Amino acid sequence: MEAHETTAAPEVKHRVINIVVEVDGRNKHVQFNTTPVTGRAIREGAGAPLTDDLTRLVHGKPSGGNIGPDDPVEIKDGDHFVALPTGTVSESDEG
Repeated sequence: MEAHETTAAPEVKHRVINIVVEVDGRNKHVQFNTTPVTGRAIREGAGAPLTDDLTRLVHGKPSGGNIGPDDPVEIKDGDHFVALPTGTVSESDEG
């Protein structure tokens, strides 16, 4: 009798990454299959205007300054971001 290959692969290539983006005071859950993503992809996924400032939240506070639409963003499951009107997040905001 020959050994049979199992159909369940030990590695998962298409892992879903769930992030939360606060837009207009409401949390929007957005899913991606890859990282990094662009600031534009995060805004579009959350339904935020492309002109809004976008920043990562760390322990509920803005961190790292504004993320531009074409900036690459490394994300991991559970990350939180906030989209705010233009000019709200400063470039040097290190939170």
